Amino acid sequence: MRATKDNESYFPLSEVVYRKLRRAIVRGDLAQGATVSETELAKQLEVSKTPVRHALTRLAQEGLLVSTPHKGAVVTSLTRRDLEEIYRLRIHLEGLAARTAAERLTDEDAKVLRARLDELESATAAGDTEALRAGYVLLHQAIWQASQTRRLPAILMSLQDCVQMSRYTLLLQPSGVEVGFEEHAQVVRAILARDANGAEQAMVRHIARALDLLREGAHAGGVPQEDGSSRAS
Repeated sequence: MRATKDNESYFPLSEVVYRKLRRAIVRGDLAQGATVSETELAKQLEVSKTPVRHALTRLAQEGLLVSTPHKGAVVTSLTRRDLEEIYRLRIHLEGLAARTAAERLTDEDAKVLRARLDELESATAAGDTEALRAGYVLLHQAIWQASQTRRLPAILMSLQDCVQMSRYTLLLQPSGVEVGFEEHAQVVRAILARDANGAEQAMVRHIARALDLLREGAHAGGVPQEDGSSRAS
């Protein structure tokens, strides 16, 4: 993969490299537990080591990489306990975001939410899993922004990468696609109706169901245990 800027041409090279590596980790192109070589990445991206080094430092600060003595940078491995913790945090924080969005909804935010939901409906009808993955993220981010809070979007964004790493597996379950859309639609409808209680409850149900799916995946052997192995219970 070369670090060509494409639609990111207005970003510095170090930012382009960071974004490419971040996407590669989130999408699983750089597997969990994989050792990341600064030299090899610089060769693959056809850049000097400096922007790669800066990107790796940022990714480590965000928790997507772990620096190990005598081994270098390693892609973070998410265990069952890690993901349980992340989803439990999301239950409370995403619920708060939905409630606050309903309370502070502006006409512009309402327009964005409707547009995001329409995009998800089209992707669901087309069975476009890739568009759904991107659409779900954008919708959640729109809800965070609609909450009109300073810190909540930043906190939730810090969890989003790990959520994405697990979501790429969870959304491959065919039965989850249509149900996932309806759950999101319930949240948006409540926000648009300025029903704070309803929005919070709908979001909590949605995230709790995602946690249930996560647990089902763990029982099926799809989520690493605390020792890094995967096994069915």
